[in-house]
Amino acid sequence: MKETQSSPNQPSQASPPGLTSAQAQAALLQHGPNEIAPAKQHPLLDLLGKFWSPIPWLLEATIALALVTQRYSDAAAVAFLLVFNVVLAFFQERRAQRAFDLLRARLVVHAKVLRDGAWSTLSAREVVPDDVVRLIVGDVVPADLKLTSGTVQIDQAVLTGESLPRDAAPPDVVYAGSTVTRGDAVGLVVATAAQTKFGTTAELMRDVRTVGSVERMILGVVRMLAIAGAAVVLLVGVPVFLMHVAISEIVIFALVVLLASIPVALPAAFTLATALGALALAKSGVLVTHLTAMEDAASMDVLCSDKTGTLTMNTIRVADVRASAPYSDDDVLHFAAAASDASGQDPIDLAILAAATQKEQPGKAFTVEHIVPFDPKTKRSEASVRLPDGSMETIAKGEPSFLGVPFLDVGALAAMGDRAIGVTVTTGAQRVAVGLIGLSDPPRPDAAQLISDIRSRGVEVRMLTGDGRETALHVAAQIGIPPSSVDASVYPEEKLHIVQREQAAGHIVGMTGDGVNDAPSLRAANVGVAVSNATDVAKAAASIILTQPGLGGMREAIDISRCVYQRMLTYVVAKIVKYFEIVFVTSVAFFIFFHFVLTPTLMVALLIFNDFVTLSISTDRVAPSQGFDAWKVGRLVRASAIIALFTSSAILGILFIERNAAHLDLAALRGLAFLAMACMGQVAILALREREAIFRERPSLFLVCTAALAVAGASFMALRGILMPPLPPAVVGETLAAVLVWGILLLAMKLPIYRAFGIGLDASPPVLSNVPLPEARSST
Repeated sequence: MKETQSSPNQPSQASPPGLTSAQAQAALLQHGPNEIAPAKQHPLLDLLGKFWSPIPWLLEATIALALVTQRYSDAAAVAFLLVFNVVLAFFQERRAQRAFDLLRARLVVHAKVLRDGAWSTLSAREVVPDDVVRLIVGDVVPADLKLTSGTVQIDQAVLTGESLPRDAAPPDVVYAGSTVTRGDAVGLVVATAAQTKFGTTAELMRDVRTVGSVERMILGVVRMLAIAGAAVVLLVGVPVFLMHVAISEIVIFALVVLLASIPVALPAAFTLATALGALALAKSGVLVTHLTAMEDAASMDVLCSDKTGTLTMNTIRVADVRASAPYSDDDVLHFAAAASDASGQDPIDLAILAAATQKEQPGKAFTVEHIVPFDPKTKRSEASVRLPDGSMETIAKGEPSFLGVPFLDVGALAAMGDRAIGVTVTTGAQRVAVGLIGLSDPPRPDAAQLISDIRSRGVEVRMLTGDGRETALHVAAQIGIPPSSVDASVYPEEKLHIVQREQAAGHIVGMTGDGVNDAPSLRAANVGVAVSNATDVAKAAASIILTQPGLGGMREAIDISRCVYQRMLTYVVAKIVKYFEIVFVTSVAFFIFFHFVLTPTLMVALLIFNDFVTLSISTDRVAPSQGFDAWKVGRLVRASAIIALFTSSAILGILFIERNAAHLDLAALRGLAFLAMACMGQVAILALREREAIFRERPSLFLVCTAALAVAGASFMALRGILMPPLPPAVVGETLAAVLVWGILLLAMKLPIYRAFGIGLDASPPVLSNVPLPEARSST
């Protein structure tokens, strides 16, 4: 008798008949899509909320201080800056969110639905009440389902917080948003969208805002600068007070230093830089679901990768069959096919079924009564079969070491790079080996080059696989992964321990995965990466999703993330340099001219010209560093302080010379200080934007244009007397020329400073690039 199995294109006899396309369309019109629209805050409330965060608090405190000291014009100027900051951040974030929503729309939860008598894979939003849906391991339950056949194990942690999964069988109801961790079942949809018990289908794809390493670092620098500013106010303010200087002058100094420490453009610059990076990645087939993952991808130094489907072709085929007496090779394939299910689309099952159909049916006949799908924990699948005489046998296939009987040729298959699949049959209490199947899955043609490229960027690639060590080493040697970077015979749950082990050693870890059992390790990794064939559960847990097979997307993710890092590093350097420059100039100038040379109003104008122009850094053309990036705050601050001493000396020289040559009064001197600082800020950004070379990548047109407009705007204000007395054209021209000369000198001297403090210079050297790799060997 020929064995029978449930066809993947036909429902089981216990299943309802399913809907026709016409019925489904009518139900969709009646009930609407199976999705819950995310709650959106009114734009006005969102705008008002921007006034309640740390940076606006600092500006609001500055306004309060100005009002208390009756400096109403300064208070108005800072209030203008506050509103300008909030409005700009509001529109930039909305622009970034629209772009991000377009990316997230490409992340779809799928469902296996019975329509028109055939199983098909649809978007979960197309599921309607009375649809018949099939659930297998790794699926996200797309709607509330009443089970009609089969059994599954359901993880409802995302819904209820329960730590342990529960078993479900007919007529139990499983709820939308839970995940299938074991089994195979069919169910009838009883509720969709907002009518589901938990209503969380849409929540699976909702972004959770977390503060990333770059943002934490920058805010930490700001706190440090604010503390340093308070110390400077005391150190300068006390002797100035003892010199019987008016309190109003000291208040001016305090307001200027406080304003200088506020990174008013930080939220907009950060959001814009990461959003533009995410859009660039999307063009390369990489979807970013958490923007903060781009920060960690720049610092990642270990990437743990699955073997099958990521480093290999995932085109598994039967390469060898070795029967155990008294069975034949055809028996081995025949028995293995009985424990395989085409409807689950498992590559191993499909390969075995394809090989079995090419063989003649052996003498022993049986009927498949029930199949237990592959369980990652037991590493086997099983089939209960009935013989013609009515007796029952159990056929198992899976990892040979988990089947409880010895197999003789496992090592020989592994030595050829084949994965060994054992087949056993159990009659009563006796289990015997039927034989082994050797499966081959050749490496991807681009794998060796991609591994080399990623390693040359200072990232160690570790191969994680459930295959035995000999098989794993054979594949690793072909693609250039050294034996020390191979973890073989890994259980799915052990991947989490490997990630935690690497993190405990101080590494920033990336992890690729595709199955439901990979979800914990994907969440724990600094950069969780769902590969192109990942289950919906893995995609929901990941922060980066690859849409193309292989690791090509990770190479792009590393490079573009490091470009974002380089742009943010330019912002940080420019901010710290400008802060120290303002502190140095205002402090030293007081003891030269006996007046503070900046007012809060001019400081607000300076912030607009400098901080907001730095938004254009988000579009700058930069080269990614070749080593993994690591923030070195102490070195960064010290290097920036030295650069600020250099630029401050230029500004003080300009003030001293022009004051005497042009006989400038205090108001004009303050205007000249504003002009010199505004122009020096633009020149410094262009000079300091690269840290590995004097000039390697030309700046973006937008950056050049905004810097030129800022210089032109500051010059126009100085010539026309806006917020200051008009300055003579000769003074303006001489100032611009001096700043330009100083900028050229800064371009030449930046490298010794950066090198002295280890800033930039590929951040952390690509230590792996010099590790000799084993020569690739041809597949046996």
